[in-house]
Amino acid sequence: MNNHASVTQLNNILTENFKLHGNNSITIADFMVAMWLARTVNLSQMANYSTRAGKMVKDHIYRGYQYLVHKFSISQELLATGILKMFGLLLPSCQILLALDRTNWQYGGKDINLLVLSVVVNGCGVPLFWIELDGRGNSDTDERKQVIDRFINTFGANKIRYILADREFIGNDWFDYLAQNAVKFIIRIKGNMLVEYNNDMISSSVLCKAANVTNILTFNGTIDNRQLRIQATRSSENELVIVVSNDLVAVNLLELYLKRWAIECLFANLKSKGFNFEDTHFTIHERIDNLTKLIVLASAIALLIGIIRAISYPIVIKRHGYKQHSYFRYGLDLIINQLIQNFAAAIELILACFINHQNWGQVVDTLQQRINNKMVGNAYGL
Repeated sequence: MNNHASVTQLNNILTENFKLHGNNSITIADFMVAMWLARTVNLSQMANYSTRAGKMVKDHIYRGYQYLVHKFSISQELLATGILKMFGLLLPSCQILLALDRTNWQYGGKDINLLVLSVVVNGCGVPLFWIELDGRGNSDTDERKQVIDRFINTFGANKIRYILADREFIGNDWFDYLAQNAVKFIIRIKGNMLVEYNNDMISSSVLCKAANVTNILTFNGTIDNRQLRIQATRSSENELVIVVSNDLVAVNLLELYLKRWAIECLFANLKSKGFNFEDTHFTIHERIDNLTKLIVLASAIALLIGIIRAISYPIVIKRHGYKQHSYFRYGLDLIINQLIQNFAAAIELILACFINHQNWGQVVDTLQQRINNKMVGNAYGL
């Protein structure tokens, strides 16, 4: 099968899954292939890796990419649904961990600041909903509500196991909103926050001063007239870590909160370790939003393939105890090398991500078959 036929297959799947206009899907398939190979969202550099390079003038390819970013019409709701479907997480009985955080960068004199709600999957975050904030500062309660409302309106509050967030995301109105929507949360608090405990008002850092790596403190206290579960420990750098939750019987809050670091992994994937989001020259809200959607889709595919690849061919653990590669990078490397060595096999692997999986077991079975296929294995000496 030639490259054009393979891209046409991907076009058809994208059109079916995301209800795209046919002309858009052709550009999107080519756009993602170019982005994977170039590992940047600089459109001029990407045009060199287009499947149409040599057949079209580079400037025409570049303008096609520009038009796509200007006019990409898929909604965040539809993209989020497609991502959960890819990972076998769409069943109503399946609850998910969500992480809320911000990422920002500067292009020229303009600050670009996104508030992002991500699903946590195998230690990495995949964005589902986001908004661009004004300026470089923190989000306010109304902006957080806007992002969470989009999730609830699409999937329902009962889809959420917990929302994980850092010290920026505190406040009585914010906690009220989550409680009113029956959303459980695990949020880190500052050490100077006052806690009512045994009829005394005590700063959380004083109340939890006995916590250490081997002595995790767990108790219920009251903050702003709201009873919360509190858990505290110290990091390996001896920093006090205190989290609170409206789940008053939970025992593993800190263990779950650590999964919030998945969103840090996500931002690295979007930036220097992935597609160099900061290379973009776009600053207009709508275009940043459209480009983010394209990067999110490409990142989700790479992450899914990396997770499944690691089941058959585990990632090397280095002496310091950390994996040699993230799941995202492990999948991205496979996609890139396969696109170079066996383009048709790479597209077959990518297409497998969009099969209508009903659960995680089906996702694993389908993608393992593709990854263990002789064509893919030979390309990596597996």
